[in-house]
Amino acid sequence: MPDFATIRTRLSMVGALVLLFVAILFALQNTQPIRVNLLFASTEGSAALVLVSTFIIGVLVGVLALTPSRLRDRRRIKQLENEQRSQRPGQGEASDSSAPGRSDADTK
Repeated sequence: MPDFATIRTRLSMVGALVLLFVAILFALQNTQPIRVNLLFASTEGSAALVLVSTFIIGVLVGVLALTPSRLRDRRRIKQLENEQRSQRPGQGEASDSSAPGRSDADTK
């Protein structure tokens, strides 16, 4: 049975694909030409192109916005795993001396 992280990742991918599919369908039904005015630039294109471009830019902005916190979380997880690994041998000796006849396997 897959773990929770795998299931969550797969559901996220399915959700993203569904959103992309809906956005593309919506864009394809709106093909009339439109003019887009940005701060110092102006361009004209089909509504489909503008909508799909906007969607893709939004996804990229979202990924970029989440990247620092994900990197920070990964670094923190790695640090905590290293701390946990370094503390295990010390805890095993303490539990052996405080409770005769018990091993680490009994406490897990």
